[in-house]
Amino acid sequence: MGTDFKFIHCADLHLDTPFKNIFNYSEERGKRMVASAYKALDRIVEKAIKEKVDFIIFSGDIFDNDFSTPRSRYLFADAIRRSGVRCYVAYGNHDFERKWESSIPLPENAVVFPDRVINVPYPNRENKLTDVIGISHNRKNEERDLTLDIDGTSDFSIAVVHCDVDAASEGKCYAPCRLQSLISKKIDYWALGHVHKRNVLHRSPYVVYPGNTQGRSPKETGEKGAYLVTVSNGAVADMEFFTTGYIEWIDTDADITGKELDQVLENIVSQSKPNAFLNVNIRGSGDLDRMIRLEKESFREMIEKRTRCEVAKLNISSIPDMNLEERKEGCDFTASVILSSDIIRKMDREQLIAGMCSTKASSSVRYIFENMSDQELTDMVENAKSTLLERLEAGK
Repeated sequence: MGTDFKFIHCADLHLDTPFKNIFNYSEERGKRMVASAYKALDRIVEKAIKEKVDFIIFSGDIFDNDFSTPRSRYLFADAIRRSGVRCYVAYGNHDFERKWESSIPLPENAVVFPDRVINVPYPNRENKLTDVIGISHNRKNEERDLTLDIDGTSDFSIAVVHCDVDAASEGKCYAPCRLQSLISKKIDYWALGHVHKRNVLHRSPYVVYPGNTQGRSPKETGEKGAYLVTVSNGAVADMEFFTTGYIEWIDTDADITGKELDQVLENIVSQSKPNAFLNVNIRGSGDLDRMIRLEKESFREMIEKRTRCEVAKLNISSIPDMNLEERKEGCDFTASVILSSDIIRKMDREQLIAGMCSTKASSSVRYIFENMSDQELTDMVENAKSTLLERLEAGK
């Protein structure tokens, strides 16, 4: 083995995510999503065996605490066993409770970091190639900087921690730390977890988020996977990103302006991959706007047949073929719709949500609007405007 070694760095498997929103739309699609997380884990094990890696690092959020089951714990333990190599596990904010640990222990080749920093040399202290230093969360809302007590002690040191560097996550910040602090320590490779978007924050030393292993929603687009890292002569010699995500979420964008239906469909096909989940955004103006809005489900079926993908989200922001600036100068209902939408678009977030939740029925689901992004709220206004205009034109 010499001084060279290889390892896999992965994070945020989120086994047992319930995918409630997806199940509500399609039970079959929900089952596919649940299975995809375990297939991603299998691909990690397959890669480890094929590449004959020395060890695997799991940088937190292997499970979802609120939904984890004995099955997920068993399948994770079985994957570690099948890998045949040492597996370093740091728990994160979603799996800090370590459910089923006593009844379904991980195999002997697993090293689980406690809620304090420890150093576990590989392969051992007498003949070590590297120090692997790590810490796990012991609470969901971790406000401490878990990296403070981490520092390297060998020619090549690896740190394993589930944390938020410079508030890089899009959600609530857990275990915050600063990039400048990390690169000042004697750590050669920071094996991080928590941020679902793949990102190499720094090289020499390496500060790495591999992203999650399977995209879980329309917001988590693109290839998902892990890193195969090769270390030679005390330095990172190569980093190979390999895909583990079984289902890829893909954003597609099609402009209907001056297009026929077949041209629009071919445009979507050119942006897709077989068996993906598509977020389809339709924009522009033209005669197709009416057909798409009035026959939305038929249009969805056409896309799925041509692409061999499932349409997870169909956002129609196109408009009828009309001069909006000219029409809003009129005195009819069409002008009122255009002018009203212009006023609504100028509202700030709170004003917009308050307007949407002004009735008893809508106020009961206010949380749905509050969880939407600014862009999603704006798109909702545009969709409402376009739908109204289309129906007004169709009724003439």
